[in-house]
Amino acid sequence: MRIFEVEGDSVEEIISQFTKQQNIPADYISYEVIEQGSKGLFGIGKKNTKVKITYNEAECVKKKAKLILNELLEKAGFTDAHVSVEENDKRLLLNIETETPELLIGKSAQTLDALQYIFDKMINLSEDSEISIIVDVGSYRKRRVEENVAKSLAMAEKVKKSGRPFKLAPMSSILRKEIHIALKNVPGITTISTGEGPLKQVSIVPDKPRNGKGRFNNKRRNYRYNREEN
Repeated sequence: MRIFEVEGDSVEEIISQFTKQQNIPADYISYEVIEQGSKGLFGIGKKNTKVKITYNEAECVKKKAKLILNELLEKAGFTDAHVSVEENDKRLLLNIETETPELLIGKSAQTLDALQYIFDKMINLSEDSEISIIVDVGSYRKRRVEENVAKSLAMAEKVKKSGRPFKLAPMSSILRKEIHIALKNVPGITTISTGEGPLKQVSIVPDKPRNGKGRFNNKRRNYRYNREEN
């Protein structure tokens, strides 16, 4: 549940601007007028109207996301597709079940990545939104995430023991983000993203790297990476 206190010339203007900014329908929110404004005399003594706006962001986004994805699938001819929604903290997983999942996944998940891109553009979450959304088909991404997280956790232990960094294979931004999250609290290592575009990789870097002579170099001068979130 998110609560905002907003000021404006009128209740109608406040609600209109707020829903436009958040990109949500007006019936997805509730509001309470805290203070009714006044025009004053010739503009002197004018007071703004204050409104407290409340809305369940996760619930609003979930409804909107499902509507948009169903619309995309229908236009693409996947009339048999069924969309289920799984909530995990501030993340929503939209899983599509269809008789022809391979057509939506594509080679190396290129079609699925394209679908995710179009969906992200259509749902257009506000910049301050705390919700992230993943589009999946037949739990393909979910399995890939579980496999890659398991491999990265095992590799993190090897990096700690060897004192040498390791680069995982290039992967999508969704997979990279999941690995960053999974390894965030693993002691003794740091994860960073390196590279550009489709060749972007997650690097697992030891907090105490070992130099060529077998000694640890705490200043990590041999490792030059640009830190990123995903």
